[in-house]
Amino acid sequence: MTDPLENPLLEDLRACVPGMNRRYLADFEISRISHRFTDVLIIGSGIAGLSSALSAAENRDLEVLVLAKGDLEESATRWAQGGIAAVVLPERTGDSLEAHIHDTIEVAAGLTDEENLRIMVSEGVDRVKGLIELGTGFDRRTDGGVQLTREGAHSFARILHRGDTTGQEITRSLVEAVLDRKNILCRPGTFAIDLLDREGTCIGALVSNETGELEAVWARQTILATGGAGRLYRETTNPSVATGDGLAMAFRAGAKLLDLEFIQFHPTTLYLAGADRFLITEAIRGEGGVLRTKSGEAFMERFHPLADLAPRDIVSRSILEIMKETGNNKVWLDLGAIAPERIRERFPRILELSRSFGIDILSQPIPVRPSAHYSIGGISTDSHGRTSVPGLLAAGEAACTRVHGANRLGSNSLLEGLVFGHRSGIEAARAAADITRPEPSQAVDPGGGSPAAEAAKNPGGDLDLADLLSSLKSLVWYKVGVERNGEDLSNALEQLSAWTAYPLAADFRDVESWTLQNMLQTSWLLTYCALRRRESRGVHFRADHPERDDVNFRRHMSISRADFST
Repeated sequence: MTDPLENPLLEDLRACVPGMNRRYLADFEISRISHRFTDVLIIGSGIAGLSSALSAAENRDLEVLVLAKGDLEESATRWAQGGIAAVVLPERTGDSLEAHIHDTIEVAAGLTDEENLRIMVSEGVDRVKGLIELGTGFDRRTDGGVQLTREGAHSFARILHRGDTTGQEITRSLVEAVLDRKNILCRPGTFAIDLLDREGTCIGALVSNETGELEAVWARQTILATGGAGRLYRETTNPSVATGDGLAMAFRAGAKLLDLEFIQFHPTTLYLAGADRFLITEAIRGEGGVLRTKSGEAFMERFHPLADLAPRDIVSRSILEIMKETGNNKVWLDLGAIAPERIRERFPRILELSRSFGIDILSQPIPVRPSAHYSIGGISTDSHGRTSVPGLLAAGEAACTRVHGANRLGSNSLLEGLVFGHRSGIEAARAAADITRPEPSQAVDPGGGSPAAEAAKNPGGDLDLADLLSSLKSLVWYKVGVERNGEDLSNALEQLSAWTAYPLAADFRDVESWTLQNMLQTSWLLTYCALRRRESRGVHFRADHPERDDVNFRRHMSISRADFST
């Protein structure tokens, strides 16, 4: 029987993409760059990276080094509004671990790893309590207890929050804790270009340091916690650092990537001409917010029995359907059923931001539409964060633990990063204690890996990176967005193949260019995986294959650099 994941078009495209088999983006001589040594190297400073740093640093004999692309506080975690899901008060709410597990499975479209899910939900309770012990100031009831709210597809109120700035508060407490640990060193403004390996084992990373110079950071164990790839899309809730760098680095290092086609779109982001696509938390609908057409019709009951609290993928597609029906490029989120004092208490940031754009949400609806929000797929890991490459672990949005299946339950992302970040740090520290630090004499081979690399160093003309970046984001948004089809995906893949011919083979020397190379490579892989999955499942909706196909596609789909070897 022919494997339904393969077809001649994909084979042809896979064989002809220049640069996809390139090992390192930057050509370098290991003897001519500076060197830095550490025990556990962590790339990324969101909830997963900082949690892994704290747990690894429990071994006081080890040094932990955290690298951040931008500021230490800048990550998707910081921008999280809604909260973190955990069953911390079952005796008061009637909630249970089993109910949390059930709710997660219900939206995951048949692909949940139940063993990892149980780990996340059960260990998550203590991990969240640990955040509180660190000083994370979640909102409290008048009696002093933690205040909980409910979000879409949750059967109980189990979301801990801090107004609509939960991520900012969690980031604050974790950063303070990390900076307080003497055996954790932090280097913001350091861009990781590629992972270094020797005979297939990860031994650190090649970075562009704070002064822009190439540097080899040698480590016993390395954890990728670089976040997702939401900035591949024109419409996105993600911060500027979420460009898929970790996915591209891991791919080039030979790691197995999993389920890249599953991109979750948040149904409600502020939509005004010239404004950033600011996320309007799902918690607003949990408090009573209602999606309406321009004429005032509350439409979600037409699409799902949970109406405005339906799973995110259904709400996103429903909004698109309404936009097609009405000819409008947005819908409206009505907060009229929420008491003004509750809005002021619960959503102060959204209230302030909306007013800066001339919208008073106490009396006016918010114009919204979907945007790319969360990368469900990523670097394949086990329950301890270990990847298919020895010496390399991954956690958070960069990783794929398979707990979300094909669709993520709201507020489970921070929980996943917290739990598996903690577990990855423990595992990295355990493994690091058993091996010696790698030495520079154990050289790596930086070979360009692309036949076009030498020619590309002296191109015939300058590449307009800004124009290519803008075109890339628009292509991915329109062709690999909320609704997909085979023709659009095939056209996008051919266009991406053409665009990558020079940039992926070129030897650039700045962060902007390396980032674009990563975005091109990750976009190609995402589109390729979306074209392979010829069904609709969870957040992956194919208009030409609108039904779920459990016979052929109830499985996780992997991809690695080995698939492109000739």
